[in-house]
Amino acid sequence: MILRYPSYYKRFSCIAQRCEDTCCAGWEIDIDDRSYQYYMSVEGEFGERLRRSIREYRPEDQDVYESHGFILGEDRRCPFLDGEGLCDLYRELGEEALCDVCTDTPRNFLEYGGAREISISAACAEAGRLIYTEAERITFVEEETMEELDWEEGEEEKRLAHQIRWARDRAIRILQNRQVPIEKRIQQYLSFSEEVQDCLNANEPERISGISWEPYLSCPEKAEEVQGRSAREEGQYQMFLQRMVTYTRLDSVSEEWESLLRQLQEKFVEPENGASLYARAHRRLRQELAAEKREYEYEHLMVYHVFTCQARCVDDFDFIGKAKLAVVSYLMIRDLDALRLLVRGSYEREDRVDIARIYAREVEHSEENLEFLADEFLFEEAYSPESLRRTIPAP
Repeated sequence: MILRYPSYYKRFSCIAQRCEDTCCAGWEIDIDDRSYQYYMSVEGEFGERLRRSIREYRPEDQDVYESHGFILGEDRRCPFLDGEGLCDLYRELGEEALCDVCTDTPRNFLEYGGAREISISAACAEAGRLIYTEAERITFVEEETMEELDWEEGEEEKRLAHQIRWARDRAIRILQNRQVPIEKRIQQYLSFSEEVQDCLNANEPERISGISWEPYLSCPEKAEEVQGRSAREEGQYQMFLQRMVTYTRLDSVSEEWESLLRQLQEKFVEPENGASLYARAHRRLRQELAAEKREYEYEHLMVYHVFTCQARCVDDFDFIGKAKLAVVSYLMIRDLDALRLLVRGSYEREDRVDIARIYAREVEHSEENLEFLADEFLFEEAYSPESLRRTIPAP
């Protein structure tokens, strides 16, 4: 089997109690069957504590993948998370006793095409620092391993996987083409994704690798670029209002997220001058990031989403849906960046990590929220590829 991962992956190491957040609070903690059987066999006082801390999931429980999980405490904290941010279970039984979700987090895994792809989630602040700190293009590593996939792929699955990976890798190359402003790259990425989706819709995935993708590395003039700034900004503001309608309907997983939504509402939606303040905040954000040569952060944001999520369409054939998720995430995070700059008067590198962390926890790790967004992207005109291309701020 092939392992594939971003080059920064091997540098990741959990900083435990020194982390400003914790992976052990805020969401369900599933227990895989192997770990459950072991926990049931642990003797003594700690074994009793283990069993008192486990519950069996009900059919209506959301965002669960196993039959059992830990009973969460206040603020949805793991019952074994102590006051210093350390794990009692780890301390008592050792690292090998951790269940799969605790061992793997914040890693994401996707297996297809004879490979396992591994990424680390920006929901972890330390992972976010690796993702966003360096200005160089993100590169990816492949290595052979003796391990085999747990399931056998058919020939049709392998052919589809090859085509999807080809498209995903070209999407990354389009997004990393620094001869073109990042805003134009994202527009080109959307157009390329439409072509890929057309092949999938026609049930002809073998045509994907025949797409002429090199033209997407150029920066053609678009008719909408001659539109006046005020009209363009008004259109972008209306799209922001639609995003607010969508994102306020998500199932909230943290007070941090709810606080940011309230601030967006108070600064950009409720005041009479909300539209002009929104436009000024975004202009100032562009100026500050350009002056500090930090525009690459949005490139990394897009590449992170594309590598982590795009190839998951091998299961649902929704390549354009994954592209919309990446682009709308970029737009929403950019809104939050502008808000942070307006409120605090500056936008530091740690702000980038913090905003990405809060967003990832809210969206990327909630199947319910991902399913809701997928439906919105499918049926709402505001999320059509053409509407999204118009929404992306001009460079």
